[in-house]
Amino acid sequence: MPAGRYRVLDDDGRAVGTEDFRCAPGPIGWRYFGEIDTTDPAQHHETIDIAVDAGWRIARVRADTGSHQLLLERRGDELTGVRDDAQVTAWFGNDLHLDIFTPATNAITVQRLAGTTEIDVLYVLPMTLEFERVRQRYELVGPEIVDTPAGPFDAVRWTFTALDIGWSADLWVAGDVVVAYPRLFELERYEAGASGPRPLAPP
Repeated sequence: MPAGRYRVLDDDGRAVGTEDFRCAPGPIGWRYFGEIDTTDPAQHHETIDIAVDAGWRIARVRADTGSHQLLLERRGDELTGVRDDAQVTAWFGNDLHLDIFTPATNAITVQRLAGTTEIDVLYVLPMTLEFERVRQRYELVGPEIVDTPAGPFDAVRWTFTALDIGWSADLWVAGDVVVAYPRLFELERYEAGASGPRPLAPP
């Protein structure tokens, strides 16, 4: 079970929090659990729990920011559940992806992509946990060794762009873990466990 800690960064590269995580193959596919402490956009603690099926499609997502809670489960072509005790439903066909502020959803998305493409995304907003439809682009750059505070990794580099606002950044994914994501997340501690990608041995 891969486990570790990300340093959460702002656009200027300043640390604004941490995300402790663990992820592993689960009963239906794969599961990620994260505990976030951050000052952005306000001081809060957040829990994220995401499960996907064998095809890396969202099966369930749970998020709790202290002030708001969200639970969504996949039922056919919908994600349905509860936000703050109110019933909520979103159309979620097989081509739709999910994005919430954690590297986990980027790792999930790239498992489903064969190369550069634009995708429709159900984006869960930070803090409020309301959601909206957005467009994103993932550009496949290719295999690359990337250095991180947790060690170097043999990874695949992608360029992510939020098409609605024009924000863009590179990210590197090794196996099922985002190991580098400048301007958002920095992998500062990592344990591969039995199933995770391993840092490269020093030369």
